[in-house]
Amino acid sequence: MPLPTGAADLPRSIFSGIATNYDLPAQLFSLFQYRRWHRILLSQLSLAPPVRILDMATGTGALALRLAERQGVEVIAADITRPMLLKAKARAKTGHPDFLECTAEASPFVDNVFDAIIFAYLLRYVADVPSTLREMARLIRPGGVMLSLDFAVPPGVAYPLWRLHTGLVLPLGGALLSPGWRRVGSFLGPSIRDFYRRWPEDRLLQAWRDCGFPDVQARRLSLGGALIVWGTKAP
Repeated sequence: MPLPTGAADLPRSIFSGIATNYDLPAQLFSLFQYRRWHRILLSQLSLAPPVRILDMATGTGALALRLAERQGVEVIAADITRPMLLKAKARAKTGHPDFLECTAEASPFVDNVFDAIIFAYLLRYVADVPSTLREMARLIRPGGVMLSLDFAVPPGVAYPLWRLHTGLVLPLGGALLSPGWRRVGSFLGPSIRDFYRRWPEDRLLQAWRDCGFPDVQARRLSLGGALIVWGTKAP
């Protein structure tokens, strides 16, 4: 299916150039928190199998591949950036999970088809956060769950260290790796700050409630530098 332009062009242009060399730098630049965040996020997913799960914005498939190792779990991994999907496919066992190129804003799935949707580093790249959340909520059966992970702006004494890391370490470290990573390293700090100016945590959680997740919860990780959010879709 044709993919919308506009907001989708940004992640395509940024991440296509680093798809073949993504996971190790991501681990280094997160100060070795990348996999830990994934483990904590997935620990909130406790549905009894068999279950069908959508990993939206799968990137190179880090979450999808972990989920696919579980017995009784069917995983569909979706992303709009084709080079990232190709990298994820190369890392996966034949035929598992299934991969699909599509957007979170306008997916091709019918209503109530998934038991869970999980996404990481997605909402900063969409044009309309509430409509994207509603679209993903549409796909989840009543009683199913939605979970997310993203970077966050830490409060208090951790904030100056975070600004140093995102404002200096990421751009310089990225420049040492490649032009693509230099662009990503320079982009991330302003992107994260801008998103949380527009969508502070309390407003973001209210958006989850508004689209059908009344019990939504959030947890800060790594001195507040990451945020996981999860909730159960109301009947």
